[in-house]
Amino acid sequence: MAAIATASLSTSAVVVRLSVAFRSRSRQTVATSSSFARHSISPISRTYHPATKPSDCLPTGELQLQRSSFCTGLGTYHSRSLKPIAAAAGHASAFGSQGREGKEAKEGFWKGGQGEAGGGGEAEEAWEEMGDSVPAARVRLRQELYAPIEPHRSGTLAVSGVHTVYWEESGNPKGQPVIFLHGGPGGGTAPANRRFFDPAFFRIVLMDQRGAGRSTPHACLEENTTWDLVGDIETLRKHLGVDKWLVFGGSWGSTLSLVYAATHPDRVAGLILRGIFLLRRKEVEWFYQKGADSIFPDAFDKYREFIPKDEQHDLVAAYHKRLMNDSEPDQQVAAARHWTEWEMATSYLLPNEDSLKRGEDDKFALAFARIESHYFVNKGFLLRTPSC
Repeated sequence: MAAIATASLSTSAVVVRLSVAFRSRSRQTVATSSSFARHSISPISRTYHPATKPSDCLPTGELQLQRSSFCTGLGTYHSRSLKPIAAAAGHASAFGSQGREGKEAKEGFWKGGQGEAGGGGEAEEAWEEMGDSVPAARVRLRQELYAPIEPHRSGTLAVSGVHTVYWEESGNPKGQPVIFLHGGPGGGTAPANRRFFDPAFFRIVLMDQRGAGRSTPHACLEENTTWDLVGDIETLRKHLGVDKWLVFGGSWGSTLSLVYAATHPDRVAGLILRGIFLLRRKEVEWFYQKGADSIFPDAFDKYREFIPKDEQHDLVAAYHKRLMNDSEPDQQVAAARHWTEWEMATSYLLPNEDSLKRGEDDKFALAFARIESHYFVNKGFLLRTPSC
């Protein structure tokens, strides 16, 4: 469904410059650069797209967002050592997450490590260190994230007459503020989200968007649009007394980050985006209708066959109809589980047991599928005039 953000880091600063690369077009700058001293998130993925030369996807001293149907993040840079590590962190992998292991994964990583700006021998050496097993890659990735931490402050904030959002803070209370914007829409935050950041340097803020996670009412679609979420980010910023913050978003969170930055540029110190998903029609169609089915045929069959054949020409609309039908709660929950299990099974390069379990959780699935389909059929509400 999305590509992977890439970055090249210096030991003294993180320089973030966003650009978009289309297959047949030149790169276009979509945001200005910003610098941050001393520390960064960990890890930052490099990218490889099968339809382009490796050198076209690799970092060249600035953050690039490879825009295409999918892009695989293979290999990462650690914020301190800058050495590529043999870990895979992907969204909509070109290599798949259902049983393709060992040799294929290694070849994919090695392609991502070649090129003028790649890790070259270091990338191959890193793979040799861990062997050919996908489980080993997963363990290595988890080791490279910062250690688990608990929030030192949390609460809820009434953002409208309907919605109350959950928020939390961890890390350094006097550090560089960074807000993590989760995906979906409707995905909610998780404890692992805190681990992207150095807790000694960053003041880490997580927020569950309207209807998601611990925000209430659960799975509520009333007053739930992109512009409402942008307003909530601003309301929370003021509530926490933050002047400017770094905005970190993945998947849907990358879209929300860009919209927030475009409407409140004076409040954004910089952007870090990963798993880029801009909610374009062709992106949604590729993942939910025709495209990803060629990579994950078994999982797609299960997702598609839940819908009667006469409605399979528009699966998003068919699922949305069932997810909105409060008069048939059993069918509503079943649709939510099929929708969520499809995405949880296919959105990562490596099988992710935690995500698969979330797909089996009816409460999570209902919020995730309802809110996500609500945004998809409404084109993300991005054609409307913002009120925030």
